[in-house]
Amino acid sequence: MCGICGIISSNSIIKNGITQLNCMIRHRGPDDEGYTIMNSKKGEAVNYSGDDSIGIIKSKFKHINTADLSSADILFGHRRLSIIDLSPTGHCPMSDIEGKIWITYNGEIYNYIELRSELISLGFRFVTQTDTEVIINSYLMWGIDCLKKFNGMWAFALWDSTKKQLFAARDRFGVKPLYYYFDQETFSFCSEIKPLAKLFSEKTQLNAAKIPFYVLYGNRLNSNDTYLNGISSLQASHYLIYENNKIQVRRYYDVSSTGTVSTDADELKKEIYSLLLDSIKLRFRSDVPVGTCLSGGFDSSSIVALSENLKINRLNTFSAVWKEPECDESKYIDIVNEKFNCVPNKVIPSAIDFESDFKKLNYYQEIPSEGPGLFPQWFVMKKAKDKVKVLLDGQGGDEIFGGYFQLGTYLRSLVKDKKYSKILSEWGLYRDFFSEKGIHSLFGWVFPKQYSKLTKSLLSRKHRILNKDAYPDTNTSKPEFDFTPPVKFGEFLRDLSYHFLFNVTIPALLHYEDRSSMAHSIESRVPFLDYRIVEFGLNLKSEFLFNNGVSRPLFRDAMKPFLPTEVYQRKDKLGFPVPFDRWTRTILKDFVNDTLLSKDSKINEFVSSHALRMNIRNHLEGTMDYGWQIWRLLSLESILKLYSDRASLDKMN
Repeated sequence: MCGICGIISSNSIIKNGITQLNCMIRHRGPDDEGYTIMNSKKGEAVNYSGDDSIGIIKSKFKHINTADLSSADILFGHRRLSIIDLSPTGHCPMSDIEGKIWITYNGEIYNYIELRSELISLGFRFVTQTDTEVIINSYLMWGIDCLKKFNGMWAFALWDSTKKQLFAARDRFGVKPLYYYFDQETFSFCSEIKPLAKLFSEKTQLNAAKIPFYVLYGNRLNSNDTYLNGISSLQASHYLIYENNKIQVRRYYDVSSTGTVSTDADELKKEIYSLLLDSIKLRFRSDVPVGTCLSGGFDSSSIVALSENLKINRLNTFSAVWKEPECDESKYIDIVNEKFNCVPNKVIPSAIDFESDFKKLNYYQEIPSEGPGLFPQWFVMKKAKDKVKVLLDGQGGDEIFGGYFQLGTYLRSLVKDKKYSKILSEWGLYRDFFSEKGIHSLFGWVFPKQYSKLTKSLLSRKHRILNKDAYPDTNTSKPEFDFTPPVKFGEFLRDLSYHFLFNVTIPALLHYEDRSSMAHSIESRVPFLDYRIVEFGLNLKSEFLFNNGVSRPLFRDAMKPFLPTEVYQRKDKLGFPVPFDRWTRTILKDFVNDTLLSKDSKINEFVSSHALRMNIRNHLEGTMDYGWQIWRLLSLESILKLYSDRASLDKMN
């Protein structure tokens, strides 16, 4: 797990920025620093050390400040977080034995041991115990198709001096990030946005078109653009080829309907157990301590429960708990820790230092975030840094096995799939649900697009927060979120699960998790996003995702023998509860007013000051709950300030 960066250019000023890029991602890899400077025409490559390089590297390679970059046109930088093969042989950038292939790489290939054995049987030699060298030799053996062999998370850039070609790739679900800038004279990439924003400050202006959608819906629309024009994200499941000052981006992976998953529930439960257990085993491969996040919910508790099979000597778990009882899940956290004899590590996030913590959080997130659930995650990662370098987390379980589905979604799926007889046979479920929610909720769940059009005037209160004068010539003053998934699997719930994974929730959630963990030099691993589990889950029949008013019934039953009864039976999971609404009405009241209602606030360009004042007043009086909107606007204000002063973008490091 590391931070990576690189520049391909003949521009001397730009080339000198390689150390700036690398220094700004120090938090992603504080254990070692490295550079490789190449001349593509001559096929030459020279390694250099940096201020944070380990002693043996400093003695072996000259400092980067002594490098003559005049004849170089390819520059790689690397920050190492040592997880596998802690020896100096794991130093990066790394090359093959002949020095023809160079790579800078961030991530973990969990099946590297098996691939290493396969490659040795095919005649390859290894000089390290790293998964980095496995990637290099896999590329030499299988070319771009090596990506199909990997089980893990990755973002890497590989220079092939024979082909004079850069090959960059990102893992199937986008666990690890990769951004790039490209113009007529330069191609540059980095693990984060800020370094590119600083280096190319005059050419990467604010992408204001993204802001209205964010204010209303958050970051729930996956794309390759970012909040800065000129900086792109290489999307999950894609690779990039740079050659002759041209780039090609192509998709190498997708999930499709296989039709091979059984309909026998007992057989399927055994398969879930087997797949998840093996995924957890692979993600415990590490030469440094590994712990797990534990919220008391189904997914994180399942990871802890199955980890018991690994015979770990008292697993460290890390949890956020609260003094406010409506948010606290200590009861379930304590039950799990006690049952599996874990070492509990709890943190109580507080609003006392909210302003400074919030500033740090947004600096490392790099984009405006959409909800306060990020706040406890930040403190969990900070707490974990004292004891472990690797954390397992439950991201993806809801998307794969139907955890987000409610009765309204289920009813819509039955209508879309034309299962009318099932609607009639289960009508009692919907009658109780919609008698409480009302006819508007019924129509809104089953026919969301039509409902939105018919009630557009009723929804104006939601849209009035936008400053429509900022977008007089476009339709973005009233952005709409079409939640309709692509048709791929023949059943609506399965299509919706795919939509969550690739387009709606997972891209944003993985971004938040990566930044929160790496800000504290923690590697976060997500067992549920093993591609074998994803492919299995997306090919389950919809009846195994939601049935008789119960979400993800198959997964629940599969985990029932391993979980405490209280956790298995609970139906009150709070998600990521934060007492933010209470804080904004008390201890954070002045902070909210001073930040959002100031005449100097950056958000004034994008939101209606009148609507904002009215919403804040109603929120503080308790007549309406605008906590989600207040968080988003506070975060947006922080990000707008961050990118307005490019010269200070590195001030948190």
